[in-house]
Amino acid sequence: MLNVHRMSLLREVASRGSIAAAAEALYLTPSAVSQQLSTLEREAGVELLERVGRGVRLTHTGTKLVAYTERVLAVLEEAEADLQAVSEGVAGQLRTCAFPTAARALLVPALKRMRADHPLLALSMVDLEPEDSLPMLKTGDLDVVLTYGFDRLPERPDPGIERHLLLTEPLYIAVPDTDPRATGPAKLSDFRDDNWVVGRDGSPFLDVMIRVAAEAGFEPRVELHSNDYQVLLSAVQAGLGIALVPPLAFFAQYPGVVCLRTSDVQINRRVLAVIRRGSGGRPAVEAALGVLRDVSREAVARYETLVPLAG
Repeated sequence: MLNVHRMSLLREVASRGSIAAAAEALYLTPSAVSQQLSTLEREAGVELLERVGRGVRLTHTGTKLVAYTERVLAVLEEAEADLQAVSEGVAGQLRTCAFPTAARALLVPALKRMRADHPLLALSMVDLEPEDSLPMLKTGDLDVVLTYGFDRLPERPDPGIERHLLLTEPLYIAVPDTDPRATGPAKLSDFRDDNWVVGRDGSPFLDVMIRVAAEAGFEPRVELHSNDYQVLLSAVQAGLGIALVPPLAFFAQYPGVVCLRTSDVQINRRVLAVIRRGSGGRPAVEAALGVLRDVSREAVARYETLVPLAG
């Protein structure tokens, strides 16, 4: 019979692209992972990986086995959720994570409520970007992760996770209030010659900026990079450039900064709670999703009033 642990190792290699990356994520040595995968191949009776240069890739059979692995792991999550519902209720451990903006605006208030409502639940939190938190969710190191996406960027399907939409918010153009265009709605194309402060290389925030600028007919001129909206807003305040920002970024006041609605290109950011497929029946996870929905509804109404809109 196939070993589920070894199957999950194969899934990790498929997800991360190499044995070395999978080993690092799982705190194992590459040789230990290779040995386990060789044993899995003997159990399966077929080759699951093939050499490509200095790396490996899944064979057709290996890809099929990963798809089965996703289904098996989801069923196991459902079984554990059912058992916990009977034996524990909202108790045990819940490991949460969010990107920094959502950690401050959504996750911290949600954890405060959960601690008051469920004193038997041990809560933990760390703030990470989605590219770091989602792999940890899939390996079982986290239980609930807050991520984000943009309506201009396609969402890659992943059978191992479930995404739950918490809120959708617009992105505004943040400019110094001394800018002569800071009087009301403006076209993104009006800012083709400005310096933009954008996300780091490889981040969805940078990708969406490039995408919407292309739709508006220009390539953004970029000198400053940061994934921290507070850094972006400080740079705008200092006159170093302009930036796209959502309402959740405005937990503090930035005198001298105003926001403009875009009239030619509409840009929205989605904030999502992500869990392992099948784990939604766990009482702690179910409770967390409910509280996060409530907190998100309240946050949309509160933060929208804090945006310093022009006009």
